[in-house]
Amino acid sequence: MAALMVCLVSCTDSSRYVLALPEDAAWVSAVDVWNVSQKAGLNAEDGRALADNLKTMLGSGLDGSEKLMGRIVENPLETGLDLRDKVYFFISERSVAAGILVRIADKGKLDDLLETFSRQQLCNPTQESGGCEWTVMGQVLVACSDVALLVMKPLQKNSPEDLQRQAAMLLRQKEGEGFTATSDYRKMAEAAGDMVSVASLELLPSSYLTALTMGMSAELRPEHVKAISFLSLENGKAVMDIQTLVTDKVVSALVDKQLEAGSPVKGTYLDKFSSSTGLWMTVNADGGKVFALLNENPTLRRQFETSMVPIDFDAIFGAVCGDVVLAMPDPLRSDAFIAYADVRNRNFLHTFESLKPLLALTGGQMKLVDKGEDAYEFRAADASVLNMGRGPAAFWFGVKDEHFYITNSEELIDKKVLGWSLRDAEWGNKVAGKRFFAAANLSQVMKGMDYLTVESADGKNFTVEMVMKDRRTNILQQLLQAIGL
Repeated sequence: MAALMVCLVSCTDSSRYVLALPEDAAWVSAVDVWNVSQKAGLNAEDGRALADNLKTMLGSGLDGSEKLMGRIVENPLETGLDLRDKVYFFISERSVAAGILVRIADKGKLDDLLETFSRQQLCNPTQESGGCEWTVMGQVLVACSDVALLVMKPLQKNSPEDLQRQAAMLLRQKEGEGFTATSDYRKMAEAAGDMVSVASLELLPSSYLTALTMGMSAELRPEHVKAISFLSLENGKAVMDIQTLVTDKVVSALVDKQLEAGSPVKGTYLDKFSSSTGLWMTVNADGGKVFALLNENPTLRRQFETSMVPIDFDAIFGAVCGDVVLAMPDPLRSDAFIAYADVRNRNFLHTFESLKPLLALTGGQMKLVDKGEDAYEFRAADASVLNMGRGPAAFWFGVKDEHFYITNSEELIDKKVLGWSLRDAEWGNKVAGKRFFAAANLSQVMKGMDYLTVESADGKNFTVEMVMKDRRTNILQQLLQAIGL
């Protein structure tokens, strides 16, 4: 254990291993292994128990190599790898392949390690081609130069051998080439955090990207839609700040229009929910502007114009003006939800009356029933006709006190809060003034967890916090203990 600590804390000069990062990577993450190991408790007296558990876990994944895994955990220097520098993870554009990049401190020791793996039939004998050495270990390609170890795994139908040429090209890159020549790398190098990541829309496979951008301008450049995140593992909580780096004109204009369609949240609905609510999220929106923005997308506009449902979408959207909230009281045990929205008036409800003659033609399979003044109940014998899965479905909606509501659980309507509300939650006073706020109660997810929040003050940048009940012990150490390590 002492050797591990010496390896991690020793100072090191910057090295050339980072030159192997691919310029077109859609996601790159730099992990400060030393800080993370400290926060995991590896440098404490009781860190040996964690190390022993790691050896057992790694050894069980590589049959017959328990002693070798023990050497790696006890003394990383024996592997020839240098964990004093950051370890990089990356995914190529369109998620074709994923990789890990580590600095090599002693090439001879790494060669010995790979030879041991080969003798144990855990990998093929190493080969040399394209200016690098490489082998295949299971479903991954392992390639190395004198200074860099590159591990790559195909994420689609390719085989590990298919990545050998790409790996060789990356390992031959020089200064001024690859990811290190980009402004994104410079931002990462200057940033503080246990893990710093940059990702672009090109991370998405082609099919998902096509669906996401359907109806948008062909001028959209997904590689110019990025975000950089900074994760810090602190005592009692993890904090991730996410900053958008959008230089694409199409998306930038869309984001500006989205912001114009909303305002800062007022926190109107905090008092309607118990402090134990499982999931809660809110925005403030001008429904008329939102509907106009949706109609700028030709695909969505055609869906509204050709819809077989005879309701006035413009009137429904236009009525919304103010805070909108969605809540699930206990999402781990039930799909029950309720949504509220501030509305200008209740006149838009009359458009639902035009549904009744159409639903009457279904022979009772679907029906809309009055449930009092400005209140309705909708039922479908088979929700699959609504693309909601098989089985019956029911929804209740209406307007009360200038608040529109819709829910799939009638008992949630006007449910009284007994005791503390969400306004009394630790994060309750942070809601007002934000462009977006969401919170999840994690106390039932894992022992020791408290809550998670996602907030945005400007609609472009976000902060995510996961908070533990123990505020004095580092969150990583708590999470490792919770899963038995």
